[in-house]
Parts: sequence; structure tokens; C-alpha cells
Amino acid sequence: MCDCSKVHLFEVEFKLDGMIVVPTHKNCGFALGEKQADKFQQELVKSWGLEEEE
Repeated sequence: MCDCSKVHLFEVEFKLDGMIVVPTHKNCGFALGEKQADKFQQELVKSWGLEEEE
């Protein structure tokens, strides 16, 4: 799991882990943690200009 303090939108890439697509940090190569993935999803939705789901 990624232990980087800040993960920016442009530093995330998606890799396959079996049949599951996993967001990973480009610098360290590890999968994002749950909090990081939630924050990334919020930033992504905001940048696309979509409304957030609850």
C-alpha cells in the first residue's frame, strides 16, 4: 500500500491486479490506500465537473 503523504491527480495510473483495475501511485508503484483512493475519486469528480454521489 502507498504511504506517500500527498497524491495528486496526475500522479495516479491504473494497473490490472488479476481482473481488477487498481489505482496506483506512479512514483512508488504501490496501490493507493482507502483514504487516498477516496480523496483521488473526489478530485477526479471535481475536475470532470460532475456532481458527487452520496
